[in-house]
This record gives sequence, C-alpha cells and structure tokens, in this order.
Amino acid sequence: MLLYEIHLINLQEKHLDLISNVSVNIMQFDLLGEKKNYIQLGTVMTDRKYQGQGWNRKIIEQVLQEYKNTVDGIYLFGNDSVLHYYPKFGFQPSKEYEYYLPCKEKKIEDSYIVKKVDFTQEKQKEQLYNRIRKDAQSNCKNENDGMYMNKNIGLYQFWITEYKDSLYYLPEREVYVIANKKKNCLYIEQVFGKRAIEVERLAGAFKGTIEEIILEYTPARKEQFLIRESKKEDCTLFILGKDLERIERDKMIFPILSHA
Repeated sequence: MLLYEIHLINLQEKHLDLISNVSVNIMQFDLLGEKKNYIQLGTVMTDRKYQGQGWNRKIIEQVLQEYKNTVDGIYLFGNDSVLHYYPKFGFQPSKEYEYYLPCKEKKIEDSYIVKKVDFTQEKQKEQLYNRIRKDAQSNCKNENDGMYMNKNIGLYQFWITEYKDSLYYLPEREVYVIANKKKNCLYIEQVFGKRAIEVERLAGAFKGTIEEIILEYTPARKEQFLIRESKKEDCTLFILGKDLERIERDKMIFPILSHA
C-alpha cells in the first residue's frame, strides 16, 4: 500500500498537519487463469478544517495520472455521502452480484470433517499463510474462486486476523475456509486452496439448520448457484477502465477479503 498525502506546516505549533490523503493498493487477481492488475483506492479523506478547498481532488488527479495507463483498471468503494464525487474523475458506479444456494429442504448426510484453526498456535497460523503463498505461485486453475486475489499477503493477514475465530481446515480437500453461521445462513467468506469443495458438504459440518449458503466471492462454477444483486449498506463500487466493466456484465463481486 502506498499513501499519497498533503501536509501543511503549522508554524504556531511547529509540526505538520495532515490535511488530506488517499491510499493506493496494487491488487493482483486471477480471473479463471487470466492475470489482472488493478489499483484499489482507499482511505480517501480530508480533515474537516480543509474540506471544500480541492486538496483531495489534487491527490486523486495525481494518482490517476500516474497509474491510469499502467494497470487494467482502478476502483474504490465509496459510501453514500460521496456518490456524486467520484464521477467527476471518470469513475462510474457498478453493480456487484452475490451467489447463494438455498438448502432448507436438503438433508446433508455426507458432510466434511472440519478442524478449527487455533490462531494462537504459530505453527497452524504459518501453515495457513504457506497455503496462501503456494496458491499465488501455482499455475493450477482455482476451482473455487473465479476472482481470486493473488499475492497481497499483507491484506490477507489483516482480514484473517479479523476472522480468526471463523477459520477451518478441510483435510479431505487440503483447503482452508473462512465461514460464519449467522442465524440460519452460512456465509463463506473465502476458500484458501485451489481444489474444489462442495459448499453443501461444508454446511453439513455446522450444527443446526442452515437454510441458505451465501458466498462472499465469485464462484468459479457459477452455474451451481443462484444469483442476485449484492446490496451492501453504505458501500458502492466505483470503477474506472473498460476492463472493470466485466464486474457488472459478468455478474461478479470483489471478494470481501480484498477490500482495502
């Protein structure tokens, strides 16, 4: 991650005031074997005392000038208060789509054996990170994730820490998953490992009734799922570049663990 910042010298208090900044995150994705390099902008902010003076606009214009012609696309997630701001720079809003599978009437008898990952154990933590590194180096097709964030280990480490209580290992498939049961829904945030898993067998490993499985990433095999527009509260995707138009056209979603 690179930070673009503007400071002003505060002569009275003899220090620098941070007045505006934007983070630039270089993102590498594997789209079903096709390598893509995107830029994700984040932490777009200006100190209240200096808002309305064009400082943030100067940063974004500089970032676009530096990166627009060197990557496959640039994107960001904006909240509802700035929906009219980013189109000024050429960004356009894009829909994302959520994949889900109703399983209310299904009785799952052959479920996976899952082992909870103990994140306090350094060996188990390092085994997971090694899995992620090996996936990044492997040329094998990812049979789970159709838009897998490749490399970016630092961002994975951040999110894995957030989800450390929802980490599981599936010995049969040699993959890790981040999965959460909320009420009667199973949310699968990420699968680490390229060998295909059956999400219904994963759901069967969780106690209680599960009526619906919801993916927080774009599945490699879309035909196995139903699809609907993803509507995250106070979060809109903005894209810049023809290549990123595929997100809405091909009904995709940026994996939740790729949000910077």
